[in-house]
Amino acid sequence: MTTVTIKDIAKKLNLSPATVSLSLNGRPGVNAQTRESVLSLAQELNYNGNIGENKTFKRKVQKNFGNIGFLVYKRYGRVITDSEFFTSLISSVELAARTKNYTILLTYCIGDKEINNTIKLLKNSNLVGLLILGTELSEEDAELFYNLNLPIVILDCDILGCKFDTVTIHNEDGIFRGMKYLYDQGHREIGYLHSSFSIRNFEQRRIGYENCLEKFCLEREKQKIFMVEPTIEGTCLNICELVKKGVKFPSAIIADNDLIAIGAMKAFSQCGIKIPDEISIIGFDDIPMTSIIEPQLTSIHVSCESLGDLAIKQLLERKINAKAVPQKISVSTSLNIRSSVKKF
Repeated sequence: MTTVTIKDIAKKLNLSPATVSLSLNGRPGVNAQTRESVLSLAQELNYNGNIGENKTFKRKVQKNFGNIGFLVYKRYGRVITDSEFFTSLISSVELAARTKNYTILLTYCIGDKEINNTIKLLKNSNLVGLLILGTELSEEDAELFYNLNLPIVILDCDILGCKFDTVTIHNEDGIFRGMKYLYDQGHREIGYLHSSFSIRNFEQRRIGYENCLEKFCLEREKQKIFMVEPTIEGTCLNICELVKKGVKFPSAIIADNDLIAIGAMKAFSQCGIKIPDEISIIGFDDIPMTSIIEPQLTSIHVSCESLGDLAIKQLLERKINAKAVPQKISVSTSLNIRSSVKKF
């Protein structure tokens, strides 16, 4: 492993080695902002130095470097819920911040009518940076944060034309993995359960589904997109209504997320339709509940740990270099195969 030196830190921050040494040793002659930048980067790079230099540095990295705001924005409140996925994502962000010696200040904004007051609160909170859980954030909402003089990273939403850094799920990659698995299992009629509440993630997943129909040369007229409410009970009710109307379902379906998939499984069970014997199902997010229900749900796995770690890392990089080109980072997925899919 490469050893990080004072010269390495100095080069990255465009400072002299002497300034970096003064900062690490807590000596006078360095302003507070420069000292904080040096300590933050030294910690991020796992700088060890020699024993003489490192005594002060070790003491300093134990203290809190500041507060990072984490705004959970709920436009609908129908997608961001106290579900296992979002609980895990928030915990991952808090852990990633804590390992860097920052404290997360969690704030909720429910509905776009609260957003102006929330921004005023954030301005007065003495934050070193701001993460926004943007799952339900729109392009117009994001623009309201442009005048907030803070490093900002948007998590879980790839907003088009946005000047902020974003860390998101590679949604089309996930849908491709699910569609390919169904195709390899012999399914040629594959439906899609799509949320009636539109968010960027779900739209990207639907587009991924439609692109896969073309990629795998599947006849579009035999495929169906079913609109459902993005909750377990809402989807269950919607699917039961479709069954009562005599709607013919394809041999397999993929859902926008696990809650929708689980709601569909509940509905099919109530209607006497066996999974996977009569219909196969794949979810998205791979929440813990997928391995508890019966049959266990095959799901596209999303690493919340990676999302949280990358979001904090990118925010701290933005803090050091405010003028860098905005980064659009997407985290790949994997498929966790269980028993809800049958070879056709």
